[in-house]
Amino acid sequence: MDIVFDDHELAVKYDEGIDDIINWEDVIRLTGYKVYSYPGEVTFLVFTTNKGERLEVSDEMSGWLQLLGNLPKIFACLPGWEDKLTEMQPDEDDVTVWEK
Repeated sequence: MDIVFDDHELAVKYDEGIDDIINWEDVIRLTGYKVYSYPGEVTFLVFTTNKGERLEVSDEMSGWLQLLGNLPKIFACLPGWEDKLTEMQPDEDDVTVWEK
């Protein structure tokens, strides 16, 4: 799976050619969490829209680092969000990255 984004939208491209797409302007909340997964941990970001949709991306997808580097250009992320996401333990409460 690949994370693809531009100035207007975020998409997750699946192997089957199916895409999940959300528009940045529809996002009302951005949170992160971690889970245990063999052989370690997986970090997720969850984009929640004003339509009740949720799109999740993880650090196991290509495009993850590019997305992280561009999030502050798209949203006014809360101070220290990246450190909180990195330092959190699996199954802890979600970290709020941004909220409208």
